[in-house]
Amino acid sequence: MTSKTINNFCPRSGKAVKEDSLTEYRGYIVGFCNPNCRDDFEENFEDRPNDTQYFDGILRKKYDK
Repeated sequence: MTSKTINNFCPRSGKAVKEDSLTEYRGYIVGFCNPNCRDDFEENFEDRPNDTQYFDGILRKKYDK
């Protein structure tokens, strides 16, 4: 994890977040295990409910949002 991200692990693989695989979601920095996962999420986040539910769950727990 980087200190910038809300998550420690990639929602897809469970592997550690990599510094070169960060993006923004709902105003927060989220991370993936590789740039391909990140790019796919950026281009199709509305069609990636598993990823968005993962991030939304973290936001609810950490930030009560």
